[in-house]
Amino acid sequence: MLVKGIKKGKIIELLEEINLPDNQEILIEIKEVNDFWSAYQKFRAKIEQEGITFDHNTFDNLRDKSPGREVDL
Repeated sequence: MLVKGIKKGKIIELLEEINLPDNQEILIEIKEVNDFWSAYQKFRAKIEQEGITFDHNTFDNLRDKSPGREVDL
């Protein structure tokens, strides 16, 4: 189960209801949520580290141009 919450001092406020009885012992794994920009920077750093390069022709003809299946209504 993955539930988002907000830390307030020593309290973590959950942003949604969880289906567990009161006083149920649980374990919590804490992961910091990064914004889009930091995730993008991490992705670009990994691409550079792996030596992957793109040029302006890399994604040419990427789109599927088939007509797809026909649906009769």
